Amino acid sequence: MRTNWVLEKRRVVTYRDPRPGAGVTLVSSRRCRSVSRRAFASSKRLGCSTNVVTIEPRFKFCRSTMSTNDEHRSNPTFSSAHPDSLIVAAQGRIRVLHVGPDPDGKGGMATVIGGLLSSSLARRHRFEVLSTYRTSDRLGRMAVFSLALVRLIAWCAGGGARVIHVHSTVRGSMYRKAVCVAVAKGMRRPVLVHVHAGATEIEVFRRRLGSVPAWLVRHGIGMADRIVTVSEAGKVALERCFELPDVSVVPNAAPAVLESSGDRVEQDGVGILYLGGFANPVKGGDVLLEALASVLAAAASVRVLLAGPGEPPEAAGRLLEEHASIRWLGWLDEHGKANALGRSDVFVLPSTSEGLPMALLEAMAHGLAVVATDMGGIPDILTDEVDALLVPPGDPESLGRALLHLTENPARRDALARKAVARAQCLNEDEVCGRLDAIYRELIGG
Repeated sequence: MRTNWVLEKRRVVTYRDPRPGAGVTLVSSRRCRSVSRRAFASSKRLGCSTNVVTIEPRFKFCRSTMSTNDEHRSNPTFSSAHPDSLIVAAQGRIRVLHVGPDPDGKGGMATVIGGLLSSSLARRHRFEVLSTYRTSDRLGRMAVFSLALVRLIAWCAGGGARVIHVHSTVRGSMYRKAVCVAVAKGMRRPVLVHVHAGATEIEVFRRRLGSVPAWLVRHGIGMADRIVTVSEAGKVALERCFELPDVSVVPNAAPAVLESSGDRVEQDGVGILYLGGFANPVKGGDVLLEALASVLAAAASVRVLLAGPGEPPEAAGRLLEEHASIRWLGWLDEHGKANALGRSDVFVLPSTSEGLPMALLEAMAHGLAVVATDMGGIPDILTDEVDALLVPPGDPESLGRALLHLTENPARRDALARKAVARAQCLNEDEVCGRLDAIYRELIGG
């Protein structure tokens, strides 16, 4: 004899609801509810009637003691399963709380969360967002994070199948997320940690930590049920630096681009676009400025658009004064970024550390030829001389030569752009969201 979770077997009448995604409705003398076809078929075949109580409107499941023979006759979809997995089988949706920065904020991680909220995965499940970071003011950050912890506890206390999807990078972000993971696990909720940082950033962060902070981060993040990152290099760095086992790789999805946003704006000269800004040194802005000096000396007709967070340094100011073809755009919203992509021919990514940057995926999807550094998650998706030109990080001479080569060879530039588009299409939303969907269902036992 063993305890199982079962649906009550009852006489029902069915009809097909014409609304998309409505499934099959069960009609009885007491209740009317929508469930999946799979759950309906399983409930019809379920052969247990011991200690069964009436199902409530939110699909409560009851314990039933069954003999071994009865158990073999029952449907394996429900037998011996956790109640959360039965609810998902019946209702098809999991409540997922995305814990991270404000999706309307700046940065690649905010862009990734925003993309998930508008993806097909958000239509399969019920997505909610808990922002743990909104402001650069120290007291403001503490207030936002403290309130987020209170809300996290309240959310975890709710009923039904729930998963916490924690988004993290390094430094303060990883400290905050380690606390969030510990709180969620204390509330007995399944947790997925999604690390967006590059391998170099992870390694540098670990070297700067003392033994006690490193232990706290390792054990806080390590409490998660699953850990994923966006690149193979990031996976290796997490496993080596923090001894985190079984890290998986789930790359970011390339965005789908509307035909109108992918149109090229015809302009004189070749346009080069950089979106990394100057706030974070690992974006390689200083390396790019040194490379651009040689490119502009050899090809005066080149147009350069510089954009991103922070303010341009003195070296950029001199280039802006000497060359009218260079423009500083500052931080761009989605419309401004699409406009800049449409006016450019070459996308340059000179970073010294990256996970799998969304700006790169957007440029590929918009049909720009790519010059990028051979590090982080970039070589996971791009091959040198095939669908991009890859150069060593921190090497302004190699970067300048690659940019000059594409400005002087339109056929080569167009060929790389076509290959980049094809590669971006392989990193489509369905494939990436399918991986996350499988993880969510695994975490709740579905």
